[in-house]
Amino acid sequence: MDVLELQTLASELADDAAVAVGALELAERRYAEGTPASFDSCAHHLSRCDNVIEQMGLRTAKAFEDTALFSEDIRQPLQELRAFRHVFVHAYDLDVDPDKPALVLKYGRTVADRLPALVTAFVAAVAKEQGLDLPPVA
Repeated sequence: MDVLELQTLASELADDAAVAVGALELAERRYAEGTPASFDSCAHHLSRCDNVIEQMGLRTAKAFEDTALFSEDIRQPLQELRAFRHVFVHAYDLDVDPDKPALVLKYGRTVADRLPALVTAFVAAVAKEQGLDLPPVA
């Protein structure tokens, strides 16, 4: 991997993280509205958040083998997001129980709060491993 490839990956991951955080924030706002329709909207945005996070993992897997983007401390919250998305996407007739998104929002917040720092740490580790000098991000 050269500097340009790593810069491109870093930019894409940072953009992905911003989309995931934005989806989580929108889910939180929809949940706070407290209506059945807003709970459905909240679930949709939680699903979007998880989709983007999954794409981040795939993006790094395509570039590297056996290199972890996500740290162990967010493994459980990521599993909870994924499980919720699976049910939400594959249920043909689902009334969203307001208690479930509340719990998943907690897990999503844990992940969203960590994503930007995880991306920064991952890119720095790859740069060091590859012996690359990355210019500072503007």
